[in-house]
Amino acid sequence: MIKHFVLFTFEDNFFTEDNYNEYVQAFKTIEKAFDGIKSANVFCNCVDRPANMDLMIEMVLENESVLSQYLNHPEHIRMGSKYNPHVTNRVSFDYQI
Repeated sequence: MIKHFVLFTFEDNFFTEDNYNEYVQAFKTIEKAFDGIKSANVFCNCVDRPANMDLMIEMVLENESVLSQYLNHPEHIRMGSKYNPHVTNRVSFDYQI
């Protein structure tokens, strides 16, 4: 099993509650698409500090092959196309559990 995290910072004044809700819905769709995704959670930062990120996605994946599959899912690609132009910082981290 792999724990997968991605954290994003967006352009100033870009990220809204509607954006957050779209991420939540997108990752519910992605989670349902693969048996190998054990969980997918989306969190919005609640403390405004300069070093904090705006959004965190936390997933539990059966194995590394599921990561490759989910990265190519049409909903993941759609979200990336929409939001990547507004991302100013992204961090990804994976570890075995």
